[in-house]
Amino acid sequence: MKKLIATFMLLGVISISSHVQAQQSSTKATWLWNTATITDEQTLQFLLEKEVTTVYLQIDPSLPSEQYVEFISKMQAAHIEVQALDGMPEWDTTYFDAFWEWLSQYQQAYPESAFTAVHLDVEPYLSAFWQENEPMAIYQYQELLHYAKEQANSMGLRLEADIPFWYDEVFYKNTFGQGNLAEWVIKHIDGVSIMAYRNTAYALKRVTANEMAYAEKYETPVVMGVETMPFPEEPAISFSAKGEKRMNRLLQQMADHYAHNHYFDGVAVHHVQSWMTLKR
Repeated sequence: MKKLIATFMLLGVISISSHVQAQQSSTKATWLWNTATITDEQTLQFLLEKEVTTVYLQIDPSLPSEQYVEFISKMQAAHIEVQALDGMPEWDTTYFDAFWEWLSQYQQAYPESAFTAVHLDVEPYLSAFWQENEPMAIYQYQELLHYAKEQANSMGLRLEADIPFWYDEVFYKNTFGQGNLAEWVIKHIDGVSIMAYRNTAYALKRVTANEMAYAEKYETPVVMGVETMPFPEEPAISFSAKGEKRMNRLLQQMADHYAHNHYFDGVAVHHVQSWMTLKR
């Protein structure tokens, strides 16, 4: 009987330990757009205080490489990974060439302080071309991600990207096949951050349900992103007025809701500068 009780106790400890490890391994990411702040002690302390695990860092080629080396080294010491972030609505492979050249040179020159992934925030729906010719704009976006994945993977890096929650309502039919854009992106790249950008549990669950199903189907890690920038005319988008406590509570609800989904990889907060001003 004592052996049986001891066995159950051991199993309980293992179960609790596994749960804690799962929580500890969950992503808590953020976008750092103002690259110049990587030398600010305030920024570094904020990332540590908020227990960030992943930084999507905007690449500014005009900054000395030594600043990236110093920042990434500090992040590594805190077990925080840094992904190379870039993108704009008008991106094409020509613009990409300068980005890939800079990243390749940096990775080769500083292998001990290297980026862990490429993170794209290309939003083609904001471009004039999307309005003029949506099917072709979608096709060029797919070509762009296909090309980007080849480039990133050739450097030994993952390719991750941000997508809006409504890409599952955008359909394509071209040489890539046919279907909805959310499923295509999740199927073909290494990781996705959903710009869920809603501030209630009901809305967050509703707008991410399809994407999380695709994540399981294609075994692609997916992170749920929320907004902290103020949107006075669209209060349902951001946590700016609700505050950080409400945001954290809802993010924990999402983690609990998707606990059964092995490819729910955590949460992301947009972005460092607005998060720093968010009321507690």
